Amino acid sequence: MRDETRTVSKYASEGQPSPRRQPARMLLLFALCIVGLAFHTQTSYAQTSLADLKGSWVLSFTGTTGCGQVAERAVFTLSSEGKATDVTLTTHGQCEDLTQTGLTFDITSLSSTGGGSANLSCGEGCGWALDIEVAPGNNIFSVVDVSPGNPMNYLAGMAVKKQ
Repeated sequence: MRDETRTVSKYASEGQPSPRRQPARMLLLFALCIVGLAFHTQTSYAQTSLADLKGSWVLSFTGTTGCGQVAERAVFTLSSEGKATDVTLTTHGQCEDLTQTGLTFDITSLSSTGGGSANLSCGEGCGWALDIEVAPGNNIFSVVDVSPGNPMNYLAGMAVKKQ
């Protein structure tokens, strides 16, 4: 019968990985990070233009306005110039529940990476200045009112493109 003794390294006997394998693991991790970054960069920074946003949208948002707490939904169709004149705004809030038609939504700026700004009217002498961020794929964008020019308005929500 043959004596089958195994030679075990100092590190294996202590249950630790060999330090000789560390550079290979680090190189593999680095390579995976580079590949992941390449794919992330490709999708995250796809070019976005106003024409890409053309179509029907539903924007849902909530927050506080000069009239108190509200939950609102705006339905509109954006042109290839980023403008809508057919906004129907349905509001449920502390002041009243109402539906208004013929309002406007206007994207006033949009970078190729999806950041920009827009204005949404809410009636005569009423409107919100919104920051927007378009998601990769151009089917969703977020809105938030962070304008110091809109005191008493703290709104945030999401718009989804209708199919």
